[in-house]
Amino acid sequence: MKNFRNKLLVATALVVGAATTAGSALAAAPDTTDVVASITAAGVAGAVIGVAVLSMHYGIKLFKWIKGAG
Repeated sequence: MKNFRNKLLVATALVVGAATTAGSALAAAPDTTDVVASITAAGVAGAVIGVAVLSMHYGIKLFKWIKGAG
């Protein structure tokens, strides 16, 4: 009896999984244009901040190098 119950449980899980997969495959794709635009805008701001940080870091190194040479 227990073996039959396990097989029934597995068969039920397979049927539910197949139905869920088929239903999600037929669903319309969500509109992601706003999300992509937000990520792009954030990427540009991140790049600007990154360039400023690197410029400051290497500017300080350059200043110390020039100061040490003279």
